[in-house]
Amino acid sequence: MKTSAHKLKVDVEAIALPKGRRVGMPGHAKVEAYLTTRLREIGCKPYRGRSFRLPYSVGGQDFVNLAGKIPGRNPKLPPLLIGAHYDSVIDAPCADDNAAAVAIALAVGKQVASLERDLIVAIFDAEEPPYFQTPAMGSNRFYKDQMDARGVHAAIVMDLVGHDVSMPLGEIAGLIPGVGSIVNRFQKVAECDMKLPLLHNLLFITGAESHPSLAGVLDSCEHPDALKIVPTLNRYVGDMSDHGAFRKKGVPYLFLSCGRWAHYHQTTDTPDRLNYTKMAAISDLTESLLVALDEEELPHGSKERVCDTLELEATYLRRSLGPLHPVLLKLAGVKEVLSREDMDACVEKLLSAGV
Repeated sequence: MKTSAHKLKVDVEAIALPKGRRVGMPGHAKVEAYLTTRLREIGCKPYRGRSFRLPYSVGGQDFVNLAGKIPGRNPKLPPLLIGAHYDSVIDAPCADDNAAAVAIALAVGKQVASLERDLIVAIFDAEEPPYFQTPAMGSNRFYKDQMDARGVHAAIVMDLVGHDVSMPLGEIAGLIPGVGSIVNRFQKVAECDMKLPLLHNLLFITGAESHPSLAGVLDSCEHPDALKIVPTLNRYVGDMSDHGAFRKKGVPYLFLSCGRWAHYHQTTDTPDRLNYTKMAAISDLTESLLVALDEEELPHGSKERVCDTLELEATYLRRSLGPLHPVLLKLAGVKEVLSREDMDACVEKLLSAGV
């Protein structure tokens, strides 16, 4: 494994301040200054002008995106982008949401091999409510006002990538006939968050449907043994994060996430709960994806494209679930995933179970 789990933890602990980093709060300014320094330390040059800071104002309120670039061999080509938001939703550490992804973006920027294209390391502001999916959202402002004329060749965006995939014990027990009702009699026990057996190292990837070449990119890159990858359609979960700004404009993208968990938007989302070994594997995977994307021709227009990725989704779902795949099929009421309707049923069952 190339990425240092220890270095990821150091960055997470520096970003995940005890009192958070909500827009306009002291912690936000402190983390902004830290990230500006880190962008310089990993070898970035300012993306535009002389500063990593890209300030903007909406409705009389001030915000700051941060963006650096790792220069490639041909700066005339449209660059690649790796992105994550740095603001927090509450006055709490919010380590998984989204200090973990920012730490991974910094790690990838530091260790990525020399690429043909520039790599933009974009750290967006104002992703959390009340700014989510509004004109103030940092990724929206970046795409509309701050992106240079080259555009973006392809984007990788991350959110909620620090935790083991888990479910409340009551949900797990509910999958076993006769057991769920017993466990759910004890509310505190039923609500205990537990790693999913065999599935804690899942990583969900949406966006392969945004370009016909992305399925091949996923297959061609090196997959760390510590991860089980599940490509799926973005429409199953919606624009959960900053990738939406790129999806809507037809930019090929991949969105990486471990999904929501019991500590999502809670004060309990603290650095000690994260899996830094898993994060290091995600970092290594992301680097491999960027190398593959750098070499891939990805002609695209200005509107969203949705390609058929059913075969890709079904193959990886079977591979990643392993012995639990037949269990999912039975619960979903399908014999095999042979159609989009079959996949819809499987995904609906996973979502209803809290995965």
